[in-house]
Amino acid sequence: MLNVELGIDSEIAEYFANQRKVPADNLFWKNKRIYISAGFGFLTIPLAFDLMFKAGISKEVLLNDEHVSLMEEGFDCLKRYEAEEWNIEQFIEGCRKLLQGKIKQQKLAFDLFAVLMNKPAQYFDFETKHKALARSDSFLFTLVDLELTDEWVASFLPYWYSLARPILLLDDFKDLEADRINNEKENTIIGLGNNAEAIKAAHSIGIADIVILAKLNPKLAKFMESLLEDSLKHAHIQRELNV
Repeated sequence: MLNVELGIDSEIAEYFANQRKVPADNLFWKNKRIYISAGFGFLTIPLAFDLMFKAGISKEVLLNDEHVSLMEEGFDCLKRYEAEEWNIEQFIEGCRKLLQGKIKQQKLAFDLFAVLMNKPAQYFDFETKHKALARSDSFLFTLVDLELTDEWVASFLPYWYSLARPILLLDDFKDLEADRINNEKENTIIGLGNNAEAIKAAHSIGIADIVILAKLNPKLAKFMESLLEDSLKHAHIQRELNV
């Protein structure tokens, strides 16, 4: 599936689906027996690594055990924050300790820490207009231990968002009713106005990103487009659009 349906490089797909072992004592993989489980939470890992490869980073660098292990430890930190075991300050401190002495792309690391602390980025353009579509940006810490030029990072960010934003939008469409009940702020549709026009605007954002994604992975773009179109068919979305 990873290679045939999603266009992931066969070596990257094989590495994460069959070769990589579930990391021990890692909250992100707690109670998991396989590395890539169902759902985009886990699937985003090979998807993002493949996108980085297609954008110019060699597989030798990306699939280096030290690099992948660092990514996995970062996911453990993230899960502790999402599970409310850590607050935002503890998450930031955990990331700092994890990356100490390992940062090679200093500007990206500086900006990511700034964004986490709700400060403006100084070097790169991140998602700031629709805050709900930036909630996966901590994944970008996966890049800071690599020797990457500023130009490469700047050119890669639009591709990153072309993958991350449609994935987040799918959740926003699916969870719209529950997010309204729970007064959830991190939902793009709610942020855009919480009405039929907001649904259409969110869909348009996703389609625009898919056009960019198709430049690097047309198979994945086609797959994501089909999911985005299906998201408009949810009963609660249809009720709102057909009023």
